[in-house]
Amino acid sequence: MFKYRSCGKINSFLNVLSEMPNGYHKINTHYQLIDIFDDIEFTENDVDKIETNAKLDFESNSIKRAINWFNKKFNKDQGFRIKLTKNIPIGAGLGGGSSNCATTLKFLCNYHGEDISALDLEEICFSLGADVPVFLKGFSSYAEGCGEILKERYSTNSSYLMLIPNIFISTKKIFDSKFLSFDTKMDKSINSLLNVLLREDEVFNKQYFGLESLLGAHIFKKIKLSGSGSAMFIQDPEKMEINLICNKIENSFRVFQVKALEYYH
Repeated sequence: MFKYRSCGKINSFLNVLSEMPNGYHKINTHYQLIDIFDDIEFTENDVDKIETNAKLDFESNSIKRAINWFNKKFNKDQGFRIKLTKNIPIGAGLGGGSSNCATTLKFLCNYHGEDISALDLEEICFSLGADVPVFLKGFSSYAEGCGEILKERYSTNSSYLMLIPNIFISTKKIFDSKFLSFDTKMDKSINSLLNVLLREDEVFNKQYFGLESLLGAHIFKKIKLSGSGSAMFIQDPEKMEINLICNKIENSFRVFQVKALEYYH
């Protein structure tokens, strides 16, 4: 049995700059790794099989897609019984699926003796997902391109209070939205997908603006969106703010604290 953990991330900011001919989008962002983890166990088996605590279609799951991509790339053929314990919320903009994908690629490279550093991040980005490269490299960093061009390594020393509504958000739907507009310059204070999400998802819109009336304008203005949502966060919350939020919204949101990770391997 081989045991791995895959961490989550937040986007401390995200600017969408333009659409590419292949349908992907150029972005500027900062990936901050955080200490929430999925656990993955691989055991040699005749065929690929998954056991998980989440409702996932194995054939379209990021782990299976990583296995298929690796086998085709390196002409391999093997089977594993996979046990996936999901702790990173699904469809929340925290990169759980991409992290699982990257972890699977790392495992397969180690298992077969392939050089992880030789993997083509651009190929992986367009084949498996734009957030996969940062998890392969394992460092909090600024990123450009579609997310595969990892620039300066940078991590905060912050803690984050996560506010996760029980809403699954399709990244594709958000990027395909007619409400998506493009930023002309980098702005580290915003996530430019927030306005898209507010217009595309009525439930999220109601819950988001409901936080202002529940928590007050002072706390509400500190709330930021991660990725394409629906996860929101407050950086370095005060104890008073944590207590107020937990008392006010814990029945409507999943609320928990995480810490920044400079790197994770």
